[in-house]
Amino acid sequence: MRGRYFALAIMALVAGAAGGIWYERDRLAQSMDTAPAGPEILYWAAPMDPNFRKDSPGKSPMGMDLVPVYEGQEPSGDPEEVTLSAQEVNTIGVRSAVARVEDISHRIETVGFVEYDEHATSHIHTRVDGWIDRLEVRAVGDKVARGDLLFDLYAPEITIASSELQRATQSGDSTEISIARTKLMNFGVSARQIEEMAQADGPTQRIRFYAPQDGVVYALSAADGMYLRPETRAMSLADTGSVWLMVDVFERDMGLVTMDMRAEARFEHLPGRVFTGEIDYIFPELDAKTRTLRVRLRFDNADGLLRPNMFANVALIPLEDRQALTVPSEAVIRTGRAERVILRQADGSFRPRLVTTGLRGSFGAGGRTEIVQGLSPGDEVVASAQFLIDSESALNAGMMRFAPTDDAPATGKGMLVALDPVTRRARIAHEAVEALGWPQMETAFVVRADVYLEDISQGDEVEFDAVRGADGRIALTRLGRDDGIDATGTGVIHAVTPDGKLNISHDPIPALGWPAMTMDLDVTGVDPGTVPLDTPVTFDLATGEGGMFAIVAIRSEAGTDMAKTVQEEEAARQAQAAPPITVAGRIEKIDAETRTATIAHGPIKEIGMPGMTMDFAVSDAIEPTALPLGEELSLTFIRPDGMTMVLDAVEATPEPMTVTGTINRIDPETGMANVTHGPIAAIGMPGMTMDFALADGIDPASLPVGRETGLLLMQGADMSLSLAGTEELGQ
Repeated sequence: MRGRYFALAIMALVAGAAGGIWYERDRLAQSMDTAPAGPEILYWAAPMDPNFRKDSPGKSPMGMDLVPVYEGQEPSGDPEEVTLSAQEVNTIGVRSAVARVEDISHRIETVGFVEYDEHATSHIHTRVDGWIDRLEVRAVGDKVARGDLLFDLYAPEITIASSELQRATQSGDSTEISIARTKLMNFGVSARQIEEMAQADGPTQRIRFYAPQDGVVYALSAADGMYLRPETRAMSLADTGSVWLMVDVFERDMGLVTMDMRAEARFEHLPGRVFTGEIDYIFPELDAKTRTLRVRLRFDNADGLLRPNMFANVALIPLEDRQALTVPSEAVIRTGRAERVILRQADGSFRPRLVTTGLRGSFGAGGRTEIVQGLSPGDEVVASAQFLIDSESALNAGMMRFAPTDDAPATGKGMLVALDPVTRRARIAHEAVEALGWPQMETAFVVRADVYLEDISQGDEVEFDAVRGADGRIALTRLGRDDGIDATGTGVIHAVTPDGKLNISHDPIPALGWPAMTMDLDVTGVDPGTVPLDTPVTFDLATGEGGMFAIVAIRSEAGTDMAKTVQEEEAARQAQAAPPITVAGRIEKIDAETRTATIAHGPIKEIGMPGMTMDFAVSDAIEPTALPLGEELSLTFIRPDGMTMVLDAVEATPEPMTVTGTINRIDPETGMANVTHGPIAAIGMPGMTMDFALADGIDPASLPVGRETGLLLMQGADMSLSLAGTEELGQ
């Protein structure tokens, strides 16, 4: 029995344990079913290049493990935009400031030292040899008033001269009296003392020296009993009612210094006190060692607070201020290639904005920078932690936005508010400029010298191309009416070519920088069969495919001579040097006697000229007989009168860099290819995924997409890279 009970107890224990396990598993399954699911992984991305993505874990081109990007963590539609939570904003210490318009002036900040005003100093010398018999002024710094006795001098020559005066006076000889008085005056004896000598009973042995001005003694060599000679300076006096402050101005600021500027001086031992003075003298030469210009300032010192050798912080301020948009200087991020600020948007997100800065200084509340282009009054910018936000934005965007260049200008449209052809400045109320990240606003631009301005006026709807110059300023390289017409010319049409082009001899076209020439031009919207041949015509040009110009309208020209004269006058007005043009081409023939080269060149985008073969003059910088024939070259043309192209330099076409990589996708409309490439040893660039512009002449359809291949990359003069083709691996 006892064994049976024991067996039953064991069975009950096992059944209880099994039931407990089953119950626990059932409860756990229910809790897992009801618990909320974790965030979904959308894709895997490279930690240093968010543009590199995969659907599964793996390695980045730099060999780093890919990290998961969960639902809700994906970046916004704009890769440059950064969104921070309130906690993140507080943690990294984001502070912002509002761009505001205020009075500014080009202050010149410098330092200097106080000196005596040498226009108010006196040096005491004797004109005869003698000994100091009695010295009244005994220490440097003693104050004196005009007429105070300084010292008595015993001088034998004075004794002799006074005796001669007394004898002449007693004799009554006016000539002798005049000679004796003149002799004493030449010895430096005052008129009062001469009169006393003439009335004295005996010869005078001493001469008295009095202070010629109010002031203090700042140099003293005299002492009781000291023997003085005329070349010995007994003492020096200075009036401290005004002082000089000598400052040095850097060479970069010397052109801004004018005599009408106001000077402000501040001293550390006088906090809150500002002394106002004026420029007294601008020295004529620079210091050869420090490369600074010395400027002398004059300050009133009636209260005696300014003492020689005191150190001062000085600001030279123009009399007239001007109004400009400013932000705190710490809000501007300077990278060497461009300047930008971090804009805080209405929804709380942040994004970088390309700007152009002007003056920097302590105007307004101090430590502010003028914004010439890129912001509007009221825009809120980040003044602290902006480098962290900018770094995040740069990673998100893959550094996709750089300053616009001639090869990739920023384009925009708007209304011409003001135009000054003399200073070549234009103010445009433009729409949003996506390439710059600028919103709709009004901006002032400088217009490049080769841009034709005669056919536009204030109030016109215009379109423009803008690039960033070496000075950081956004300038216009193209400005024209937004009516679809880029230029108008006159000429004679000779024939219609078999491929439907018009063979035309035209006069100079200043708006495009074209000289007079004969060429074949495409036609758009015009029936070639209706074109008048061998008759003067006026024609309109517009940009066609590939950036080349095509004729879009033709009109019979009645006043041929007058039209030609107008064109010649316009050409003369534009007769100024234009920037050089570089294009790929091949020299077919050389005529050394006429210094002419026959060249087959590619399309010239700067002036919209299609590829053709034509003759060009050769500049004096090139020896015609040394030019290579039949080779692919990089040809540089100068335009001395703004239109005529002269061959000035020839270089062999550089070899492309070869790197292994994969073309992920191609955008034929923008001419860009997204590429994942390996390290580029030639320029020290690590492997990454980025966008490349397609080189001229590359057919996007001919490029392999989605497979590893050899990439041919070309580096331009501005260090930008473009995809020039591919080659099979192993070739």
